[in-house]
Amino acid sequence: MMAYWIMIITLACIAGPAIAETAAENAASYVSVTNVTVEPESFMHDDTGTITVKIVNSGTVPVAIYRAEILSQDMTVLNYQTYDSVGAIGPKNSMQFTFQVTPKVSDGMYFPMFYLDYTDAGSLRYPVSLDVDSTPLTVSIVNAPASFSAGNREQVILSVSNPRENTVHSVTVTPGGDGIHSTQSSIFIGTLTPDAEKRATFEITAEKDTELTFDISYRNGDNQHHITLAIPVMVGEGGTAAEMVVNNVEVIQSGSTITLSGDVTNAGLRDAKSVKVTVGDPAKPVDPNPVYVIGALEPDDFSSFEVTCTVQGATSVPLIIQYRDTDGKVFEERVAISLRNSAMPASGAGSGVPQGMPSGNTRRPGGMFGFGNGINQIPVTEIILVIVACIAVAVAWRKGYLAKAAEKIRNRPGR
Repeated sequence: MMAYWIMIITLACIAGPAIAETAAENAASYVSVTNVTVEPESFMHDDTGTITVKIVNSGTVPVAIYRAEILSQDMTVLNYQTYDSVGAIGPKNSMQFTFQVTPKVSDGMYFPMFYLDYTDAGSLRYPVSLDVDSTPLTVSIVNAPASFSAGNREQVILSVSNPRENTVHSVTVTPGGDGIHSTQSSIFIGTLTPDAEKRATFEITAEKDTELTFDISYRNGDNQHHITLAIPVMVGEGGTAAEMVVNNVEVIQSGSTITLSGDVTNAGLRDAKSVKVTVGDPAKPVDPNPVYVIGALEPDDFSSFEVTCTVQGATSVPLIIQYRDTDGKVFEERVAISLRNSAMPASGAGSGVPQGMPSGNTRRPGGMFGFGNGINQIPVTEIILVIVACIAVAVAWRKGYLAKAAEKIRNRPGR
C-alpha cells in the first residue's frame, strides 16, 4: 500500500510541472501583437527614431512576461535594458513597448525582430519592417534675375519639393550671403507630404558681386536636416529695372520762352511710378508747364510731355526725368537737349510753326489753278455757276430741247 502512494506522489511530481507549463503555454498563445508604429516612417542615415509595439492578451488568465527587446544587428537600440523585467499582462489587457533605435546601415528595407520572453512559456517573435532612405528634399530656382541692380530689390522665387515616401515637417528657408539683404529673414513652409511642392518668394538686395545662399532646414521625425542652394550674384546696370528713354523731342521758341515736347518710354522691365519731367540749370522752368507729371509707366509704355522754360546764353538744356520704383526709391535720368535747331514762330502765323517750314498763308502766287495766294482766293461761286450751266446744257441736249429750238429758229418767218 505504501508503495502505491509513493508511486502516485512520484507521478504527480513529474506531471505537475508539465501540466503547469502546458497551461502557461496555452495562456501565452492568446498574447499577440496588434499594432506596430515606426517613427519616422522612413529613416535617413544616422537618424534616431522609435519602434512602438502594442500587445494584447485576449485570453482569460494573466500571462507572466520576463522581458521584451528588439533583436537586430542592423541598428543600435539606445534603451535596450528598459524592458528587462516586465511583469504580467492581465486578461483582456494591452501593453506597449517603445524602443529608441538608430539604424547603422545603408539605404534599404530591414526587418528587426521584436522579442517577447515569457516567464513560464517560451517566447513571441514578431518582425518589424523598417525603411532607410537618405533622399533629401529638392530645391530649385523658379525665377531669379540674370543680374541684380545695385541697391535695388529683386525677386527670387524658390520651389521646395519632397521626393521622399514620408512626410517631413517644419520646412524653413533662410537666405544669406555677404552683401545680401532680404526683406524676409526666413520663410516657414511647414509640412511637406510625399510628392508635394511649395514655393517661397524673397525680395533680395545685393550690394556687390557675391553668392546668395539658401539654407533649407526640415525635420524627419525628430531629426533636423539641412540642404543648401547657392546662386552666384552679378551686380550690373539693372536691366530689369525701369529705364526712361526720350524720343521725338521738339524745341520751339516763342519770345523768351522755350517749349520742349516729346515722348518718354519705359524701356525697362519694371514699373516706373510718379514719373515727371522738368528741366535743370541753366534753364529755369516757367509757366504754363514748369513740371509735367506723367504718373505711372508700365514696361514698354510711353507718354508725351511738354515743358516750358527760359534760358540765357546756353546752347543746350538738361531734360530731367524723375521716377520711383515699387519700393519708393527715387531715380533721376538726364538728357541733354540742344537748342541750336530750335524753331521760331513764323511772322503773322500762330506760335508753334517750326522755323523754315511754310505756313498755310505763305503759298506763292500762281499756284494751283492760278487763283492766287491760298484757298481763300479761289472763285468758288463762279466755278459752281459754270458747273450748273454745263449740267443744264447736257440735260437739254439729251431731252431734245436744243434740236427743237434750232428747228423753230430755222422755220421762223422771214428766213
